[in-house]
Amino acid sequence: MDLPSLPRGVSAVGLLSMNIRLLALSFITLSLGLSQPLMAIEAIQTATVKPGYNVAVDVLIDETGKAAEVKVAESDDPTADRMLENEALLLALKAQQQPRMKDGKPVKFTVRVPFNFPVEGDEGAAANKAPKPSLSGPQTMPKFPENLVAKGENGGAILELLIGSFGNVQSVKVLNASHPEYADAAVAAVKTWTFHPAQKEGVNVDSRWRIALGFSADGKEIEWRWRVAPRPNLGGFTWVHPKLPLAAPATAPAAPIAPAEGSPAFTLPTAPATPAPAK
Repeated sequence: MDLPSLPRGVSAVGLLSMNIRLLALSFITLSLGLSQPLMAIEAIQTATVKPGYNVAVDVLIDETGKAAEVKVAESDDPTADRMLENEALLLALKAQQQPRMKDGKPVKFTVRVPFNFPVEGDEGAAANKAPKPSLSGPQTMPKFPENLVAKGENGGAILELLIGSFGNVQSVKVLNASHPEYADAAVAAVKTWTFHPAQKEGVNVDSRWRIALGFSADGKEIEWRWRVAPRPNLGGFTWVHPKLPLAAPATAPAAPIAPAEGSPAFTLPTAPATPAPAK
C-alpha cells in the first residue's frame, strides 16, 4: 500500500524517540546507474536475505539530489499502525544523491530502497502460512512491575507459545526480554489465555506461535523490537500504564499573622445564641 508523503505519515507515530541504532538497514540502488550508494545507517554489505521484516520505499530525488517524496512500495510490516513502514519512510527521507543530468540540466528521478528490520529467530513469511489459532474470550492483562513504572522504564518480552488442540496454552518460552520483570509479568498473564485452536483438515491440532508484548511505563512509544515477534508470529500486544499524578509540592502550614504593633486586636465572630422560646 502507498502511504502519503513522509511529513504526514511520520507524524502518526513518535518515531524520533526510537533507538534506530538497533536497526540494520540495507540501502541498495536498483536502477538508473547511480554513481554513489544512498547514505545508510549500518548498511548491510551482503546480498543474503536477512531474517526479519522488509519494507521497500520508492524515493523521488529532486534536482538538488535530495529526497523530495517517499512512499511504500512493498511491505510485510505486521504492526497495526504500520510502525516499521513509518520508520523506513523517515529514514528514506534522509537519502541524498548526486543530481542526475539530462540534456545538461538536473532532473528528478526515482530509486527503490529496501529496508530490513532484523528479528532474531524469524523463520520467514512461509512460517506464517500454517493454520492459526485465535484468541477466545477475555485475556488477563499483565501486571505492571511497580519498580519499572516508578523508573519510567519501557520494554517488553517476546514469547513462544505452544497452544494445545483444546485451545489451552501448554507451555510458554521467553525468547527475549528487556527486563526479567516484564518477562515474568508477560508469562504469568499469557498462561491464562485461551484460544480457538488451529485446525488442519478440520481437526484441531497443536500449534507453535510467537507473540510480542510491549510495556509502556511512561505513556511513550516503545521500541519496535518489543512490538514485533519473529515468525511464526501470532501478533503483538502493547500495554500503557496510566501516567502517575504529579505529587503536589510539600508546603509548611502558614504561621498565624501577628497584628501590627499599635493595631487593635480582634477575634473571629461567633454565631449568636439561639433565643429561648416564649412561654
